[in-house]
Amino acid sequence: MLLKATLLPFISQAASSSVITGAQQMQQLLQAALPSIGVTLTPVVDATASSSSAVLDISLSFSPPDLPANASLVELPLVIGNVPCQTYNKTSAIVAVDDDGILDLTIATDEALNIRRWLTSRSTVGAVRLSMTALPREIDITTPMGPRIDLREIDGGLLGSASSMVPLPAAPPHQSYNITVCWDLSKAPANTSYASSLGEDRCTEIADKAQTIQALRSSIFAVGPTLHRYPPSSQSPEMSQFGLFYFGDRVHIPFDVTKLADYVHALFVNVCGFFHDSDIRPYRVFLRSSLRGFGGQGFLSSFMLEYFARVEVEQWELEWLLAHEATHNWPLMDSTPGQVSGADNTWYNEGIATYYQLLLPYRFGKTSKVEFVKQLNLNLQAYFTNPTINMSNEEVAEQTWQNSAAQRLPYHRGLLYFLQLEDLLRQSSGGKLGIRSTVLQLLERKRKGEAFDLDCWISLAGTAIGSITIAKEQNHAMAAGGFLGLPSSALSHFDLRVVVTAQERLELGFDTAPLNSRVISGMIFGSRADEAGIQDGDTIVQTRSMYWQVADDISRNMRLRLTRDGIAFDVSYWPRSREKVPSLQVEDAGFLHGQML
Repeated sequence: MLLKATLLPFISQAASSSVITGAQQMQQLLQAALPSIGVTLTPVVDATASSSSAVLDISLSFSPPDLPANASLVELPLVIGNVPCQTYNKTSAIVAVDDDGILDLTIATDEALNIRRWLTSRSTVGAVRLSMTALPREIDITTPMGPRIDLREIDGGLLGSASSMVPLPAAPPHQSYNITVCWDLSKAPANTSYASSLGEDRCTEIADKAQTIQALRSSIFAVGPTLHRYPPSSQSPEMSQFGLFYFGDRVHIPFDVTKLADYVHALFVNVCGFFHDSDIRPYRVFLRSSLRGFGGQGFLSSFMLEYFARVEVEQWELEWLLAHEATHNWPLMDSTPGQVSGADNTWYNEGIATYYQLLLPYRFGKTSKVEFVKQLNLNLQAYFTNPTINMSNEEVAEQTWQNSAAQRLPYHRGLLYFLQLEDLLRQSSGGKLGIRSTVLQLLERKRKGEAFDLDCWISLAGTAIGSITIAKEQNHAMAAGGFLGLPSSALSHFDLRVVVTAQERLELGFDTAPLNSRVISGMIFGSRADEAGIQDGDTIVQTRSMYWQVADDISRNMRLRLTRDGIAFDVSYWPRSREKVPSLQVEDAGFLHGQML
């Protein structure tokens, strides 16, 4: 079942040296000297089983690492968020071989650092080759929502992220590698198709040498006999840089695949230019069916959209979701060294994506001003009516995967921060500058392989404002939580006025944990959920409204299908408190202003 890997050698181009420049020759020599990793993915499909089953054989080959005994060869996180990574334990162990033969490995688990390491039993000799089998995660209706990185079997195929299944060296930040990823379809049906965040070729070399490890970890891989592409490459060669991939018959997908793909492709082309990408990079969307979830996650030049047919999602919700995830390809903040909770950078990464998911479709004419104002107001109320608004970023990070309200908070808290900063920058520059130039400066540091963490951001923002002290104070106030205000003129460049109002706080009426455990608990007496007839002990059969939908849209009802004493019934209620909390909204100011962004 396991495929022996072959180290992919550097191919000398000396024969063509007469037609290449000295700089190109130097680049080739530098690349030849880089450590190399070859990755081979072999889907193994058992079509004889009553329902076809599939696993993924993974082979890795490393140029000589020259490691001593008891050194870390490769590692994987124990969990990412609340999703377990592959364990590769005794029942499915990693097999290692070097030039001296079998290389025994021992597993060291560090719970505090959330890492599993495979240690060498002796010094390595020459190149090292690893073989392992990644097993699809077994899921059911109680499997909690989380990062969409686990390997799943879908319609006889496989879909997953390298971050959860490909163990890699613990490379220093920005360590350069030559990494090539190849597909081997020798154990798959003849009609098997494949694609990944890296491309659609049988073998792909990662071009960004300074970011190769991160690029591989941030990639999705999809393979299977029912994997389809829209648009087909043969049908639309001009769209070969873009593709939407799904398993099975798209008649079972509860939205218009064609319309969604066309929207994302057009938006992505515009966004590339906005963030000063020199080329229109490839972009791919992967669809994953779910037993109950609906949401998305951004990856390297790609996005995974998870859907459940019985959750009603409007086309505009899909478009805003994809605009958010597409933005993740550019403005990002790295975590501070030693910080693993995400408290220091999640507000930035999710907040800036929320900011641009609103602004960029409007800027590029993909949405009207009326719709822009509506979406901005929905996002503002989502922050001010969030029951965890007074949590600090540290507290939010601790509860992210246990409390749905806390998980949503960084998206909207970050949005408020950037609206505040935009106002500060416009005031200090006489209306000439917004946050774009500062965001691009941090992005440029990332592109150059330089640090792009919170300290860098504070320095850049402080320089732009004209005061490092003010930049620090603004960040500290945001991170502490609570009400974040805006001047009435903060959005005057959009011809909008900020107004103070009051709105009903989000109140599910029971604990958020039952959305995962599927058994209602923690009922609030007198709440609208109580009024709708929900009781402790009721079992959730279907969640027909997602938590993020009712949190982000104050007009939406929570819709559940429950069972009690073996009898199924439906409930629909407005998940809001009876008292109101202070909030901000925007309205048309009745005058025109110049620059939009």
